[in-house]
Amino acid sequence: MFVNKVLTLALYGILMSVLLSCAKEQSPTFIVPSTYRFNSPNLDSKHIYVIDTISKSFRKVTDTLGSFNRANNEIADSFNRIIQHEFLTSLLKSITFNTSDQASLVFGRLDTVGIKDNIIETNTVNTKYSLSGNQVIFDAYPDYYININNSFLELNFCQEFTLRSYKIAPGESEKKYFKTLCTDALPNTIISNIITSNPGITYDTISLEYVNYIYSRY
Repeated sequence: MFVNKVLTLALYGILMSVLLSCAKEQSPTFIVPSTYRFNSPNLDSKHIYVIDTISKSFRKVTDTLGSFNRANNEIADSFNRIIQHEFLTSLLKSITFNTSDQASLVFGRLDTVGIKDNIIETNTVNTKYSLSGNQVIFDAYPDYYININNSFLELNFCQEFTLRSYKIAPGESEKKYFKTLCTDALPNTIISNIITSNPGITYDTISLEYVNYIYSRY
């Protein structure tokens, strides 16, 4: 009788250990339906290039290049102003994955009259989507470069910011910010495309900043 009780307790202990072990090792999964809402921007990386004004060749330099050696909070101030201006017209507010291949993208604009920081929905686009590794590909927006993190709690929507310094007169340069969707994962390719697509502009320095718009699942 005593032996049976001991065996029963031992088996119970083993079973609980197995169950707890399985619970701990359970991998995060992609859940549908689920909604990811715009949370905040995040500076992913920055790359600074010096461009030869004659040959138009370029080389990457460290973050110690004069006025281009900007603190991350200063960079954040710059792209926050750009993002706020975007929200005055339209920006992606949320993404809902309705099924395994159907999603709804909700766009909105900042309410400048009513509640502060409230985003008014302007339109919704329903589209098919697919997953390629961690990348989410939307049929309606093939240019969107959106990755889901390994915990499936956040989406990173890649944006490309470039601070370009170019000649406007002998010995005089001007700086201007440009923003677009991410066009390439390789910084060198982006810089080369900027130079070749603007043959009439003489650049001397370009700072490329990859910024992720973070969408969180609540």
